[in-house]
Amino acid sequence: MPVRVGTSVFHSWKALEFPPAGWTDTFIFSMQSDAGLPPDAYAEVVKKLTWQLNKLRRGASVWVQVDGPGMWYGKEVRRFLRGTPIAVAVTGVDVPQSMNESFSLTPHTIPIPSGAPPQVEEWPLGDLSRDAMACLRVLARIQDGSTSEIAALSGFGIDLARKLLRSLVEKEYAVNISDFVTPAKPKQTILIGGKEISRSNPGEKKKALFWQPTKKGISIALRSWGLPPDYYFPERKEFRTPKDSRHRRRARRWPAWLRKAWPHVEVWSGWSEVYIKGLKATPDALAWGQMDGSETLFWLEVESGHSSGQLIQKKMSRRLSQASAYAENLGVRLVFVLLGMPWVQEAARPALAGIPPTVAVVTGDWNKFGELPVVEWGKIRLGID
Repeated sequence: MPVRVGTSVFHSWKALEFPPAGWTDTFIFSMQSDAGLPPDAYAEVVKKLTWQLNKLRRGASVWVQVDGPGMWYGKEVRRFLRGTPIAVAVTGVDVPQSMNESFSLTPHTIPIPSGAPPQVEEWPLGDLSRDAMACLRVLARIQDGSTSEIAALSGFGIDLARKLLRSLVEKEYAVNISDFVTPAKPKQTILIGGKEISRSNPGEKKKALFWQPTKKGISIALRSWGLPPDYYFPERKEFRTPKDSRHRRRARRWPAWLRKAWPHVEVWSGWSEVYIKGLKATPDALAWGQMDGSETLFWLEVESGHSSGQLIQKKMSRRLSQASAYAENLGVRLVFVLLGMPWVQEAARPALAGIPPTVAVVTGDWNKFGELPVVEWGKIRLGID
């Protein structure tokens, strides 16, 4: 049952014995790694909820339980919460044998357990199915997007995503915005073989639907992430605010691109425009899953070709080096992918070298959706070879 401290709400609470000093007042936050948020944004929710605990509950601590496969997501949440002034433990959903070693710092303790905090009712989440909620969460993060973008980020096929999005519109959690239609121009008269011929100019047809969350829909998404009303949460949004462009469409469709290119890969989650704490370079998109039996990050760089070949080389060299060090530090494998035109791939070739055996590099043509070379660990494979 959820509990309240001031204006903050946690999923549950327990008095946790912390020998030999006494007891700590432990507030539990349940986190799903497939809830549409990258780990840095979800960790920010926890930070927002803890600020009142030191004031209102002496001896308080926070226990974040991450529900999901692998280790990377929980490690990133723990890394992001490092330095929080209150003791925080980040674990899986299974209770460790000893919590003493799980806390970021020794929690404040009290001689006897505190009384239980007030309980509150669970927030109503609009009677949405799990799949519909997944689409709504994606919308709340990207703010607007096409059907194919939302389908890719939520892990559904386009037909199912369209059906789910329409159900959100019916419940007033989202609205759809059609591509504009060019109005028909007046008839033109042209001269052919000495005869005047009238020719009509029909307007262009609609090509796609774009979707946006309503204020009501965003509110439901925020509650589903555990954030109480009246809490400001701009960190949920994409790291950058990209305009509708080829670059944005490729970044947002990255999980679907992966699944089509490598059907044997298990993609657990994926996000576009991800912020990674401590890195000066962040991926255009990041997917997390399993490949060849190992937990793997799939780091995407999309290069439009507006820079010179020299600048592309310099940029890719720096980002590959940072991505490799980042993955090695967290104990996961890395597939580093560059999508661009053939000349961009060729220009980047000299920079894509010297990789460890736990890293693979591939490039692909950004106009060929779902096509990528076969991955070989410790090697570079270009899509133009």
